[in-house]
Amino acid sequence: MLAHLIADFILQPYALVVLKRRPVGLAIHSGIHVLVTAAIAAPFLPRWWIILPLSAVVHYAIDRWKVSSRQTTGLASLALFLLDQVLHLGALALVVLIAGLPLGRQVNYGSDGLVSAMYYAVPYVAATFAGAILIYQIAVALGTRPDPDELLSPGPRTAGLARRALAISLVLFAAPMWWLVGAIPFVVAWARADRARGRLLEEASGFGFAMALGLLFR
Repeated sequence: MLAHLIADFILQPYALVVLKRRPVGLAIHSGIHVLVTAAIAAPFLPRWWIILPLSAVVHYAIDRWKVSSRQTTGLASLALFLLDQVLHLGALALVVLIAGLPLGRQVNYGSDGLVSAMYYAVPYVAATFAGAILIYQIAVALGTRPDPDELLSPGPRTAGLARRALAISLVLFAAPMWWLVGAIPFVVAWARADRARGRLLEEASGFGFAMALGLLFR
């Protein structure tokens, strides 16, 4: 999951998203996935040199299907984004099972600190970087603002990352009485947007996504 999140949301700039409309772009993206996954999974995944290239082929096929669907507007685009992620995570679970490992197995890197850091990196990367794309997809699908692309510009994107990072940090590591403190920056952002209904949906989705991930990994 960590490798998937890194390759799909951190190491996939917009230029590569555009290039994925061609087979060479899909191949580059799938290659990045297999390299990142190999770097993280090789220490514990049996026969990784056989299994991971197969997973890259599956990833290529899923992304090619998504690109060919051409659903870029409306609720269909949001549904396609969510289905794409479900298919990718399902394929990763299948890879683990084919390797002969139980999904709930504790990974051992020889360092409990490293294992914990990688464990918590999953919800942090999901809440921040994947969360940014989720909110963008919601804005595109539901028309919450005139120009959804502004969500991907450095200022709004960094502010959103910070809000979600704070919210998930409180849920993961603070007592429940402090959790709603994480909602304050979202309320402030909504108020600064003149309390527009669409912006309320964006901020509520961002806070809810961070809270859900925090509860899942707590």
